[in-house]
Amino acid sequence: MPDWLIKILLTVYTKIPPALRPTLKELFVKSTLRVESLAKRRQIIQGKRVEFLDFEIAHLLPYELLGPGPDEVLVEAECSLISPGTERAVLCGLPGARRGFPYIPGYSTAGKVIKKGKNVKGIEIGDRVAGRIKHASHETALASTLFKVPPGVSAEEASFIELGIIVLQGIRKAAIKPGERVAVVGQGLIGQLANRLARLLTPASLVAVAPSRNRERLAVLSGGVDQYLSLKENQDCVHAVKADVVIEAVGTPQANVTAMQCAREGGRVVLLGSSRGLTRDWDVWNVAQERNLTIIGAHISDMPERDASPQRWTYAQEGKLFLELVETKRLNVADLITWRAKPEECNAVYEVLAEGGRDHVGITFNWGA
Repeated sequence: MPDWLIKILLTVYTKIPPALRPTLKELFVKSTLRVESLAKRRQIIQGKRVEFLDFEIAHLLPYELLGPGPDEVLVEAECSLISPGTERAVLCGLPGARRGFPYIPGYSTAGKVIKKGKNVKGIEIGDRVAGRIKHASHETALASTLFKVPPGVSAEEASFIELGIIVLQGIRKAAIKPGERVAVVGQGLIGQLANRLARLLTPASLVAVAPSRNRERLAVLSGGVDQYLSLKENQDCVHAVKADVVIEAVGTPQANVTAMQCAREGGRVVLLGSSRGLTRDWDVWNVAQERNLTIIGAHISDMPERDASPQRWTYAQEGKLFLELVETKRLNVADLITWRAKPEECNAVYEVLAEGGRDHVGITFNWGA
C-alpha cells in the first residue's frame, strides 16, 4: 500500500470515535486481506494466536493469514516456547522494550509443514520444522529460515531453537578455554541454557549467581554448576568470584554491574541478556574501566548471514548445531520446561510472568493438546 494512502487512512482513522475504531480496524484488515488473496491467488487460512492488547493483557484470538507464497511454507504449530524476559518486558512496558499494541509475541516454535510454495526445495509437506515463528496455531514462513527437526528431537525440545541460537552465539563469543573459571549471572531460562552450554567447554569451575536460591536445584543437578550464589543472602559475594569469563543473562543495568563485579581484573564479560531498564545511577562504564574488563556484546541481531569466523557463526550454523546437540543428548532442555500451558491459558501465563514468574523457568504453549 502506498505511503500516501496510508497517511490518508490514518488521518481518517483519528477522526473516528474511539469506540468504533476496533470494529472498523478489523473490517479494514479483513477487507485488505481478501483483496490481497485475490491478487496473489493465495488461500486465506484461519488460525488463532496470542495477542497483547494492552499492558498486562493477553488473549488468544482468531485471525486470518494468507497461505504460503512461492518461497514459503505454512506451519501448523505443535509447541511454542515463551521467552520470559523479552515477553514480560514488552507486556509490562519496561524501559527499552516498549512496543505498540496490539503486539504479537513469540519467536521460537516447532510444528509441521501442511502447505508449501512451488519454489520450495528440501522441505516437504509433513516435515517437522522449527524456527522464528510467533505464538500462533498457523503461520507462513520463508522456507530458507526454518530448520528441519531431526527424528530424535521432540517438538518441545525443538521449540527451544531460537533461544538456543541466542545462547550458543553468546557462548561462542565468550571464547571459553578449558580450565577457565566461568560465572553465569541470572538463572532464568537464558542463564540455565548458558550453564549447560558453558559446561560442555570444560571450565575449571562454573558459578551461578542469582537473586535467590529458587532455581538452585535445576542449576546444580542438571546444569553442572559447581557453586551457586544468592545475592539475597550476601550481596557482596560477587567480589570473591573472580571469574575469567562472566555471562550476563538478565539484561538489566543492575545485572550488568553484578557481572562486572564477578569478573577478575582483566576478565571478559559477555552481555547476553537483551538490554532493558534505566541506566540512571549505575556507573557501568567506570566499573568496567577500573577492572580493565573486556565487554563483549552478544545480541542475536549481530550474527553474520555468511562468512563465519571462530567467534561468529551464522544463524543457520548455530541452529543446526543446537538441534544436533539435543539429538545426540549432549544438551538436555526438556527438564527446563516447568509449565506446559494450553494456548487458552495465555492470560494466566502472562499474569504469572508479570508478577515475576513464580519460580517458573521454561513455559510452553502446546498447540496440539
